[in-house]
Amino acid sequence: MRQLLESEPFSSVAPCLTRAVSGFQVHDGPVMLLAAPSLIGALSIAPIEAAFLDLGLPYRRRFKLESPSDGSWIHILGPAQDTGPEYNSEPPRLSLGLALVDGLVSSSGDTRRGPLTTVAQAHAIAQSLAPDGLRVRSLRPWLISGNWLHSALDTTYDPVFTALRDMLVEEGSVRIATIPEVPSIELSNTPWIEELALEAVSSKWSDLDMEGKARALSHLMRPAISRSTPSTARMEELGWHRVVGPNWDSDLASEVLRAARLWKQGSANLAAHSFVDSLLSTGRSPELE
Repeated sequence: MRQLLESEPFSSVAPCLTRAVSGFQVHDGPVMLLAAPSLIGALSIAPIEAAFLDLGLPYRRRFKLESPSDGSWIHILGPAQDTGPEYNSEPPRLSLGLALVDGLVSSSGDTRRGPLTTVAQAHAIAQSLAPDGLRVRSLRPWLISGNWLHSALDTTYDPVFTALRDMLVEEGSVRIATIPEVPSIELSNTPWIEELALEAVSSKWSDLDMEGKARALSHLMRPAISRSTPSTARMEELGWHRVVGPNWDSDLASEVLRAARLWKQGSANLAAHSFVDSLLSTGRSPELE
């Protein structure tokens, strides 16, 4: 896996996160992992918890809205707080907030800025703590889930999402597939596609040449053009750039939708714990009845 803290999107936060990793590596006592009981909170806690489990480090997980007080902790701030990461030592305490960073630099030297979410920062911490950890590696495809949930993809091109997605592809952590190539897919975020139409295209996909595949996919996606949502950027990801993890029969967008349903079934706290438990044990969202 490529070192996240050495990549361009993390350049502005790398010094702070590197100090934090060093502090938690030598800390003796348990560390409180704290976040709001939300999907973003759970996605941010999971990779850090995976690293602590891989290393056998003591920790406690808590989902609540209150700020931490005594002891050592890692606090995941809400998405509205764009303060970036803040670290204090003795005892080590880290707050993770969204940061606006340079995602890509063009050949002319122009920079494109985008959101570096708490999810992405948590994955960078996890990788630095346990680069060879099995749980950390299994969660690698979820690196861009925070950017997928962020509104940046609904308004414009998100350079951080693209940069991190391309990194995952280059290192072999994910592959990119078109929607007919994904066996198990959620269609609730593509309501213009009829299930039977998708099944028909998928069944003959391997027999089509490049031109035939392009026509079939364009036919499936064309009704979205007249809709106010999704944005062009998100539509491209939903149709042509589905992110698929190793040995997955589904894709990241579908996995996120399945995870979100947990919060519709009742307690947010229970949903957050159930989702993190599933990620740590299988690397995937839980199967819902």
